Amino acid sequence: MFCFSAEMANAINIPKSHLILGLSLPLAVLLGYFVAEPMELGSLAVVVFVLVVLAIPLLLKWYYPLLVLSWNGAMCLTFLPGQPSLWAAMAFIGLLLAVLSRAVSPNARFVIEPSVTKPLLVLAGVVVATGLMTGGFGVRLLGTGHIGGKSYFYFLAAVAGYFVFTSRRIPPHRAGLYVALFFLSGLTALMNDVAGLSSPGLYLLRLLFPPTSSLSEGAPLGGPPGASEQLVRVTGLICVGAGLFGYVLARFGIRGSLDLTRPWRLLLLSLALAAGLLSGYRSFVVLMGLMFALVFYLEGLHRTRYAPALLGVILLGSVVVLPQAQKLPLAAQRALSFLPGRFDYSARADALASMEWRVEMWKQALPEVPKCLLRGRGWTYDARDFFTAVEIGEAGNQHAGTILTGNFHNGPLSVLIPFGLYGAVALVWFWVASLRVLHRNWKFGDPALRTVNTVLLATFAVKVLFFLCFFGALSQDMAGFAGMLGLSVALNGAETAPAPAEQPAAGVEFNTEYIKV
Repeated sequence: MFCFSAEMANAINIPKSHLILGLSLPLAVLLGYFVAEPMELGSLAVVVFVLVVLAIPLLLKWYYPLLVLSWNGAMCLTFLPGQPSLWAAMAFIGLLLAVLSRAVSPNARFVIEPSVTKPLLVLAGVVVATGLMTGGFGVRLLGTGHIGGKSYFYFLAAVAGYFVFTSRRIPPHRAGLYVALFFLSGLTALMNDVAGLSSPGLYLLRLLFPPTSSLSEGAPLGGPPGASEQLVRVTGLICVGAGLFGYVLARFGIRGSLDLTRPWRLLLLSLALAAGLLSGYRSFVVLMGLMFALVFYLEGLHRTRYAPALLGVILLGSVVVLPQAQKLPLAAQRALSFLPGRFDYSARADALASMEWRVEMWKQALPEVPKCLLRGRGWTYDARDFFTAVEIGEAGNQHAGTILTGNFHNGPLSVLIPFGLYGAVALVWFWVASLRVLHRNWKFGDPALRTVNTVLLATFAVKVLFFLCFFGALSQDMAGFAGMLGLSVALNGAETAPAPAEQPAAGVEFNTEYIKV
């Protein structure tokens, strides 16, 4: 009997295409049934579960480049509750897949950097412990009466993302590709403005790129008053300009970007600056200016003829442009309004109103700092307090809502009030350890990665300075810190005792023999 069954089984030969159809058609019917009621929570859960199961083979192969691509991108999963950013979802999914890969394969080793891992875990522990002691994480989707869980979600996603970045070593011949994915993903921010157009053909685009408005932001809860109605700001251009600016410097360095025999490099750098100016953000001018100056110094160009030549160009440009600044678009005038020059009244007034609003809000928030030094209040707040703050804002105190939500527009306040001295000490520890690793990679790293390591070190240091002195929010900026550090560790590896390598001339380009973009 057994022999007969085996022979019969061997005689059955079903084509693979028939098997695939036999599985796909019932699955399609099942999905069609549940999609017929798309607003039902159970139907949505089934559809998402099926799509996730079907995507597992793709995620197993491509989760790492997808994480790098989405890290600085503007992509969101708008079809999911809460509309989480794609990079955050990929961080958690990637960490799970990286751990599973390590469990089944001894070759799938994480790049461990203990000097950074310890303070990062301590900082995450302070954040989680504070959240548990202050009423939980406030996830309204789960029916809680608290708000603010999204800040915890993105902070922990940034921490998880660092470990996904370091879950593998990026091979030298792939370094240029991953650097391009990391920086140039900022160009996707333009798609948000495209999705905001009222065209029915852009419906599918809105599933990944939430539509935004290009007009100057109005005054939301606690927002700065006095915004000019005539000021048009394409907000996505700040990400476009920063991403393109960072990539050009990482790819060619300042020396290579100023090479007049290849003028298209300087053209790309100019386009990045123009895009950032049209966003209307003063922070873009400050950040890119500090970053350019620090990269210029790290490349050693301050001791060459480039220093007086560049200084002369800046002075000449200031003399020519600033007296005629009124001819620039209003958004560009607003971005430059902190400089001396002749600017349109509406652009200068809009920038001044924003600064006055922030200063007044900081004055009201400072008395909260001593109360939170030993026990922070966390990121969550009661929904009833939120609606009370709305009423107070309508009554005249426009800062009540901002202070309640923790949107202080100030880095130190965003750490001290939610997490007290413990969070501040852990964050500074993390910064110091990260800068040591980035400096080591810049000084002793592979000469072919010299320009990348220079830009990562300069950008990280400038972001820390900007966080402390100008603008910052821990829940938002943690992704930037973790991403730059994780990319540097993945590119250079973790060496316990690095030996000084022969250093090339500052600003050397990628070794195109091994690295292709």
